[in-house]
Amino acid sequence: MRKTFLLLFLAIGFLSFKELENEGYIEKITETELKFVKENYKWNSEEFIIINFRQPKSSCHYDNYKNLKKSSEWWIKYYLEMELINVRNIFVYSDKEKAKKIIDRKNHFDDMNSLFLNKFFSKDKTCYGILIINKNGDFQKKAGEYTHENIMELINNLK
Repeated sequence: MRKTFLLLFLAIGFLSFKELENEGYIEKITETELKFVKENYKWNSEEFIIINFRQPKSSCHYDNYKNLKKSSEWWIKYYLEMELINVRNIFVYSDKEKAKKIIDRKNHFDDMNSLFLNKFFSKDKTCYGILIINKNGDFQKKAGEYTHENIMELINNLK
């Protein structure tokens, strides 16, 4: 009985660790997904797209959809401090209804077909995440809060 319990405990721990371990690895989206992102999120000739993803409120420990206009202004200032060259930077909201006042389909989008939530962030119980994809479809993500250094590291890894 003890051995069974110990093996079960180790297996659950290993599987949980493997899920966290995948963050930071370079992965690849399908050609269909790459085409979908380019067409629906106005990604043209830039080498990279940064997707700043806002999780559903149910994944966050506070109301991460409160004061979206103020939050958007903060993000604009945050990114102005960085020298991003040849990068498309957008904001995607998993809850279209809560974000409808800020969605402009220029820089702020809903998560069409729940692509980002289902493919990249479904297992993460965080408020935010970032996904960076290069023009070849290689990507890296970080769930949770992120810094300038995290963003630059992800971009550099995908070059």
